[in-house]
Amino acid sequence: MNRTDRLFALLLEIQSSPKITSQQLAKRFDVTKRTIYRDVLALMEANVPVRGKAGEGYTIDEDYFLPPVSFTKDEALMLILGADTIGQHFDAQYKKAARSAENKIHASLSKGLKKEVAYLKSYIAFFSGTTSGKGDLNDALQKIRCAIIEKRSVAFRYFKRYSGSMDPMVREVDPYALTNFFGNWALSGFDHLRKEIRMFRLDRMEAVMVTFKAFERPKNFRLSELARQDRSSKSIYHIKISREIHRWVKEQPPYEIVKTQTKKDHIILTIESSNEQALITWLLRWGSKAEAVSPPAFRDNVQQMLKSLLAVYT
Repeated sequence: MNRTDRLFALLLEIQSSPKITSQQLAKRFDVTKRTIYRDVLALMEANVPVRGKAGEGYTIDEDYFLPPVSFTKDEALMLILGADTIGQHFDAQYKKAARSAENKIHASLSKGLKKEVAYLKSYIAFFSGTTSGKGDLNDALQKIRCAIIEKRSVAFRYFKRYSGSMDPMVREVDPYALTNFFGNWALSGFDHLRKEIRMFRLDRMEAVMVTFKAFERPKNFRLSELARQDRSSKSIYHIKISREIHRWVKEQPPYEIVKTQTKKDHIILTIESSNEQALITWLLRWGSKAEAVSPPAFRDNVQQMLKSLLAVYT
């Protein structure tokens, strides 16, 4: 990256990430802090209103207007593909916004670049298998999205797959975040019943309602911390699998595989899971090519499940 490109990219970084430090910028651009100092000085000499204070990072005046930008072929393709793919996962309002953003990006391209991007796009596609088009899920997604923005609690009936009961429980949750795993939307937030942060799949919700109760999301909440927060509730399991299915098991593991031990004719997987019943169901899909090893209670529970299955067919 030449200096002109870096100066422009630096300006964009400071605008999009107020209070970003020189150390963070140096790491992002793979240069020294001294180079960042010189670049910031060059921006200030060009009348860009950059403000900086030791320990607080850099900011740019909010009313500073950045002229329209031009995109390279790769940048335009990534933005258009991103808008199109993300739009597939949201409700009608955001789908429309994604389509509008895609059109604006496309309109900013030169005639030749438009042809190149259109050609590349015709050979790249994402198929997520999302079910967000269903009415109930679409309604839940829109309500929860609004509740997050307005900082209001939500209430809903929730069907827990391995609860041992067919009846749903009424839950009240302060919604902190929405995440999408393999096409399945999930809400993460403070569960008033359990008094801790929990995750709920939207397709298991019913009768979602936004309440008038206001909440404040904790300042230290981070999406990346969710798995770590839940780690204490997980147990360790050991499973023996045939080497021939190892490739297929790795394609989309439903649980965290924390260790893999390769033996001569088999493989031992060490798995973390907070739901033993779900793990047993997953294990049985592999038939005789997967075996529960430990803990002993886990192996006993797999045997009980097999006896129950056998009883159905005798």
